[in-house]
Amino acid sequence: MNKTSENQLRKVKASSSWLGKMKTRQYVRDFTFLVDEPEKLGGTNEGPTPLEYVIGAFNGCLLVVIEMVAKEQQFLFKDVVIESYGTVDRRGLLGIADVLPHFQKVVNNITFVTEETNERLDNLQAEVQKRCPMYNLLVDAGIDVQLNWHISDEEDVKERRNV
Repeated sequence: MNKTSENQLRKVKASSSWLGKMKTRQYVRDFTFLVDEPEKLGGTNEGPTPLEYVIGAFNGCLLVVIEMVAKEQQFLFKDVVIESYGTVDRRGLLGIADVLPHFQKVVNNITFVTEETNERLDNLQAEVQKRCPMYNLLVDAGIDVQLNWHISDEEDVKERRNV
């Protein structure tokens, strides 16, 4: 690794405290948050599960990179909403089947309110896919990630927000 690329490396750090009953407190920079499991799995249901945080982080990462790349490409949009879900075969976590315990598939639907063309949206998506750390992490883990991006109107975005 050369000196220039070494200067670009950044550590992302977290520390965690076990609180019992499947609950942990995470410390990241000046923030704390809980990770928990639903009561039916032995948790206290006081926070999202680790996999729910991954899906939320995926959406957040996409939005950050979309905003960055859209600015570079002068792609103007009024609003954007992301809905994602991942499917997991829980038998892997429970140790009752020889299947991977992580997401098998992640489906991502992004709706933009914009006057831009579908071709410009495709160009934005291609660049975001190249540069989004969470997207690439999921893909490199062998997870089937489906991105469904489209342009719609403000009413559709409002309805999606209220789901």
